[in-house]
Amino acid sequence: MGYRLTKTWLLGAGLLALVACDSGTVAVVEGEAGEKSEELRTFLEAPAQPVKPGAHRQSDPHAQLGPDKMAQVALQHLDEARAQLALDRLGDAIGKYPDNVMLLSVRASVLLQNQQPSLALADLNRAVDIDPHDPVLLTNRAQALRQFGRTDDARRDLDRALDLEPDFIAALFNRGSLLFEADQYAAALIDFDRCILLEPEVPAAWFNRASTYEAMGQRERAIADLQHFLSLSPQPSWAQIAHDMLAQWKVDQS
Repeated sequence: MGYRLTKTWLLGAGLLALVACDSGTVAVVEGEAGEKSEELRTFLEAPAQPVKPGAHRQSDPHAQLGPDKMAQVALQHLDEARAQLALDRLGDAIGKYPDNVMLLSVRASVLLQNQQPSLALADLNRAVDIDPHDPVLLTNRAQALRQFGRTDDARRDLDRALDLEPDFIAALFNRGSLLFEADQYAAALIDFDRCILLEPEVPAAWFNRASTYEAMGQRERAIADLQHFLSLSPQPSWAQIAHDMLAQWKVDQS
């Protein structure tokens, strides 16, 4: 069996991006390691709202900011490798806007990166209670649940997310990964096929589909997918894994 792509698009250990959703919430999405996504750059570089003269002479320079800009400040701290300060700012923001699901979701992602999964799951449970029909929140919570080995609960959240939004790629990708881990390869293949149909330029689904084909004994299809994965210029460490897999497969065939 080939390597498994353990990175996931939501609430992973990679860099954060922000994607606006129809509900007005914000999805926290992982980008390639070491690479700042266009969504993140756009959000962080958005012009700040003008403040009244003398505002920054107050004891709290962020007191006049709304939830979006407070999240922006926190993510700027995170981008500067100041995770605890980011959490402090998000705590302040949630204290002011306790029912804002965007702030809860963003803090959950930072908490996961900071190795605090219990607190992350608490934030996501609260966010889902506030808005149980948001596929982004459900998908994010599924990722937190996986941290505790609660794969059945994670699968239910992903199924619900896809009932609400059938073409939500993050949910498809993560459900496919769960199915693969459960050795349900035919079902995983359906989800990865759909990811590739919807977003053919995203490398991760090609890698996972290659691993799925290999697990199913379809070596030629696995090789073709892995070669296509490499053609998409993936993150270097994963490219090296793919090269090593191809080399091993050639040895196996000789």
